Amino acid sequence: MRIFYSIACLLACLSLAAQDLSGHWEGYITQDGKTDTFFYQVDLKTGSKAYPGTSFSQTQDGGASASFQLTAYLDGQQLILQELNQIDPPKPKWCLKYATLTLEQFPFHDRLKGRWKADGCTPGEMMLERRKGPAEQESEEIIPPTITGKWTGTLSQSDRDYGFYFEVDLDKGKAGQSYIVSEDNGGNAFHKLEWQYDSIFQLLSFKELEVTSKTDPNWRWCIKSGTLSFRRENARLALEGDWNGFIEGFDLETGPCANGRVYLEKPILTRTMVQKQSILQKPYEAESKRKIKVERVLEVQSSSIKIKVWDNGTVDGDVATIFLNGERILFNHRVDKRKFGIPVKLNQDDNFIVLHAESLGDISPNTVAISVDDGVKEQIIILSSNLDESGAVMIRKFRVKN
Repeated sequence: MRIFYSIACLLACLSLAAQDLSGHWEGYITQDGKTDTFFYQVDLKTGSKAYPGTSFSQTQDGGASASFQLTAYLDGQQLILQELNQIDPPKPKWCLKYATLTLEQFPFHDRLKGRWKADGCTPGEMMLERRKGPAEQESEEIIPPTITGKWTGTLSQSDRDYGFYFEVDLDKGKAGQSYIVSEDNGGNAFHKLEWQYDSIFQLLSFKELEVTSKTDPNWRWCIKSGTLSFRRENARLALEGDWNGFIEGFDLETGPCANGRVYLEKPILTRTMVQKQSILQKPYEAESKRKIKVERVLEVQSSSIKIKVWDNGTVDGDVATIFLNGERILFNHRVDKRKFGIPVKLNQDDNFIVLHAESLGDISPNTVAISVDDGVKEQIIILSSNLDESGAVMIRKFRVKN
């Protein structure tokens, strides 16, 4: 029995020593007695016993983050990870973590799990995973998603049969702004807002404070607030929930608005997506003098799809050109209530549709409803473009991940 145990230990040591632990690892760290969970990722370069690399840590709401230089080395059956110095930001200083991790191997991924500690910090647990699969999957490194930044989507109101294009831009300091576009009268407006995120219950609360600018000086907008539930899907983050509010110049007692629903998204991007977007973006920006903003990521089951374009609000004379992977598939199209269908063949895994506004019509900006139908389901989004910025959506062909 003792001989068997010795052989088992020797095989485990040899297995870990033979295992190449370089590459991209992603997971989380916790602290004992605290509810906070931090996103954590590590990139290790190839080494014999020592692995130089970098790490990145981020709060769950995305409000704060830091990157570090580190080294890792094998000690028997364990990987010892030591952060050496903080690369960014210069201040405030974060914990320089020292972790002792044990390797666990599964059919489709490897896992490193164990305890970490740091001088002057509460210790806790660390878990990191690395996917196994074809070499091309190494480039599928996800850019850490955050609560902060721009979210785009729609807003409905119970007393209207049309919706609003709606954006919120959340700053790290719990402040931000919202942007709303009416599909009927009113034009568009920016609102100043404040927000809070509850990482335990995954709820985001927002409250608009005032209208900062609007295209129609005589139009009175609703000052909105609400609590939105957060969820993460394969290709996107989503916020969804109810809102209520009051008419500008009044309060909830003297001038309540009809309430409604908010749906907001932001895409989860990988390094590969960003590289492909950059390749597309450079010639487009050089020619059009406009930036591209990717608002959504959709997955489709087939390479043969149908794209439909129409105006889901007030027909105000919008004229648009649609690009697919840099090629015009619809040119100078005057958008109306009729759904104009375009059958297309996707010739790559990651594809970009760009809405280029030729004319903003009577109501700025140019907002167009676009649906993508792969024969299994039809997905509908609203894209917004102006003369400085063009809305875009990425269409990914569905792939089974090994």
